[in-house]
Amino acid sequence: MLLDRTIITRKKRFGIDLYTDLNDITCQQDFYATTDATISIIRPELLSLDREIRALDGKRLCAKGNLDLAQAIRREAFPSPAANWKEKAANASKGAGFAANEAKIKTEMKVIETQLNAMKEQFGIRIFPILQSHFGTSAGPTEIHSSTDAVVNRIRERYQTCKSEIIEINRKKIQKEAIIDQLDVDVSLRRI
Repeated sequence: MLLDRTIITRKKRFGIDLYTDLNDITCQQDFYATTDATISIIRPELLSLDREIRALDGKRLCAKGNLDLAQAIRREAFPSPAANWKEKAANASKGAGFAANEAKIKTEMKVIETQLNAMKEQFGIRIFPILQSHFGTSAGPTEIHSSTDAVVNRIRERYQTCKSEIIEINRKKIQKEAIIDQLDVDVSLRRI
């Protein structure tokens, strides 16, 4: 059903948002030293994702450098305007080749960007049930005694927002199924 896809899409967006919030904490010592249960649960998934994303970021940075180089080469290829139609035709073919090379590099960058987003989305799908079993029905934020307590509160807030939206989607799904069931009964009565 369409609403089932909406739930999966919401979990994917949760992964992107959560990684965006937590990506900086992987560079802090407190993240590794804490004994907080929430951080301990998220740490393996987050570090695995972070390692993959940093590798792709390196590829993206390399592609960006190649694009800058290709653009500089294109700018320097035509220092003076063409004087006759032969030179103009040669410049046009060179320009098309340069443009094709730049388009190829831009496409590579978009593919890398898509891979990054897909990884973050899969993180959301994997981590949501883990947080669901960890947080259970507990609601309120914890008091802040360390820097990781603030992170746990951000995680809890993101999770609670996502959970409430999924509950609303499930409520709509149940309503739609009831309407469909009612329509099925009405159709079966007409046949009699």
